[in-house]
Amino acid sequence: MSQPVRVHLRVPGTTPMPELVTLIESSEAAGFDGAGILDSQMLSRDAFVILGQAATHTARLELFPAVANPFTRHASVLAGAIQTVEEMAPGRVKLVIGTGYTSASTIGRKPATLAEMRACITTVKALLAGETVDWSGTPGRLGYASGRRIPVLMAASGPKAIELAGEVADGVVLLTGFNRGIVETALAHLERGARRAGRRLDDLEIIWAVRTGTAAPPDEARRMARPTAVHWGILRWGDYWLGPAGLRIPKFEIPDAVRKVYPDLSHAYDWEAAIAATSFVPDEVVAELCDALGLIGTPEHCAGRIVEMTTLGVCNLYLMPFQTFAPPEQEIRAFRDVVFPYLHTAGLR
Repeated sequence: MSQPVRVHLRVPGTTPMPELVTLIESSEAAGFDGAGILDSQMLSRDAFVILGQAATHTARLELFPAVANPFTRHASVLAGAIQTVEEMAPGRVKLVIGTGYTSASTIGRKPATLAEMRACITTVKALLAGETVDWSGTPGRLGYASGRRIPVLMAASGPKAIELAGEVADGVVLLTGFNRGIVETALAHLERGARRAGRRLDDLEIIWAVRTGTAAPPDEARRMARPTAVHWGILRWGDYWLGPAGLRIPKFEIPDAVRKVYPDLSHAYDWEAAIAATSFVPDEVVAELCDALGLIGTPEHCAGRIVEMTTLGVCNLYLMPFQTFAPPEQEIRAFRDVVFPYLHTAGLR
């Protein structure tokens, strides 16, 4: 029998704090297992302030920034911030660190390198463990480290990043896709990295980031998911995952309208403008990309896809609704009313 399915939800800090707290409370009441608070300093309210509020207004939710990075906060600041949040929600907090995407692009810099990721993750883990770290000849330690374990995960989308996560992090949030070929290929890279550190996949927490859009009819769900599907499947994936996904996508000339979307297609403030900018991609290609990316369709379709993926051992999900900055109220309703009951009937909740 498959393991129970755990489902975490991305929550953007794009509404006033009182509304955000209510949204997080409603996600816990709906049955979600965790909340990832969007961390992009120019586009969303401060993730760690929100995490602190969430810690005091929930009793069960796992909480984490989605995702922190090595350059907008020093490793010592990251360690201190997550340790402080953990004091308010003992045993319910983890830290997820990535290379930074909109956190970087909106301030005119490039994402962190893998070398910077390695240094940040190993340093944060050492500080949280109460160890002394050398800062260019100056020793330092986190004076209030509790000694309780706070998992430090790495968000990763490319093969080299996934291998690094397997080597140095306590787990990984895989931003790869959601079909058999992608899952098998991603796990092979993760295992390769884990072996470098003498570890196995069972030693790691593996969370699958799933682009999500629940709507009826399916054509409308795919239309709304167009910016995310085109951004990841055509602009970002390249040769990384199209092959393992079994997709043969033609090469497209990218129009100027795509480059004018702020800050980019999958994070667009004007979602209808982003949809219009993707008109150069045929509907049938978008449909293929949606199926490979995640859960795009009616709630019943999404529930069936989750059950299907549990046969591959995929049982820990992080939902990333395709409209990055919109409150995920639709997903909360869909999972509360349809998906979670479906999974419960299937013996997966």
